[in-house]
Amino acid sequence: MVVYSAFNPNRELMTIPQVFRQVCFFAAFVTTFTSLAHAQPAQPAAPLQKMPADTVALRRDISFSQTRSRGAGGDWMAVMMEMLPNLNPDPSARSREFLENVDIILHMAYIQDGKKGPKGEPLFDFYQSRCRIGIMKAREPVVLAFFLPGHIIERDNLPREPEYWAVEILVNDVPQEPSKSLVSRFYKKQLEFLPSFLTKSTQESRVNEGLLVPQYLAPAGITAAARVDTTIPFIREEGK
Repeated sequence: MVVYSAFNPNRELMTIPQVFRQVCFFAAFVTTFTSLAHAQPAQPAAPLQKMPADTVALRRDISFSQTRSRGAGGDWMAVMMEMLPNLNPDPSARSREFLENVDIILHMAYIQDGKKGPKGEPLFDFYQSRCRIGIMKAREPVVLAFFLPGHIIERDNLPREPEYWAVEILVNDVPQEPSKSLVSRFYKKQLEFLPSFLTKSTQESRVNEGLLVPQYLAPAGITAAARVDTTIPFIREEGK
């Protein structure tokens, strides 16, 4: 059946099936537009409470070596670590390829030479230092260093490597889960004891605050001798 114009009976407009299809199309358009108008905005992803282990990892255990110096402070202890960032797991991140505001906290515990507690237990000196890197790119290693004055090592007769050490990581102030790649030999086998070590280190290292320093607070002659990377985008904090 064909529909003709009321103004010009000789002019064909469209067939009945064509009219039906046009009406159905218009109805579908109105339904879709109404649904979009009343649709609720997408809810933002919930922030992470913990970063997965090895979001930032160590490519190998940190190394300890002496850096020669003719000036004040003696031969400084250099603590070198190669950090490997991985993809950002945070669903609210601007890009999975980048991690922002990465805090790296180094904890070290040295046995006090020749000293014992009341029950004959060893006594420890704790040192802690931290740095914040503004941005890291996934799969691009970053080598950074911390330094301890040589006169401290000489005074306390410290061995090259501490008895215990651990690296604590936060990304945008979100703590990373503990990982065997970030701890010394003892805690690789007994990772469940790591939280108590970190708590004790934070408390007892206060008496030595400012002695163990990140590379940007170490003397220029020491960092030059250790050949540290001077291009790391640190967010600098003094005295930490």
